[in-house]
Amino acid sequence: MNGHIAAGLLVGGIFAALITWVAASDAFAEGGFALLASAVFGLAAGLCIGGLIAANFALLSLEEKETQKVVAHREAPAHLPV
Repeated sequence: MNGHIAAGLLVGGIFAALITWVAASDAFAEGGFALLASAVFGLAAGLCIGGLIAANFALLSLEEKETQKVVAHREAPAHLPV
């Protein structure tokens, strides 16, 4: 696996975990279904943002692999017989 893709998955996973934690920590006092709903909502939002971050790293990896198309030129004499 490419280093950029692995780094993207790592950074995206960290963001997903942090967003889930923040969303769930607001509902700890309520407990029950409020905590569950906040955790699920935070996880969904975190996975979306984490996926976008991972996709950006994957695109960076893809851009680095692209090569420029080389066109070969053939030299011809200045005066060609007609």
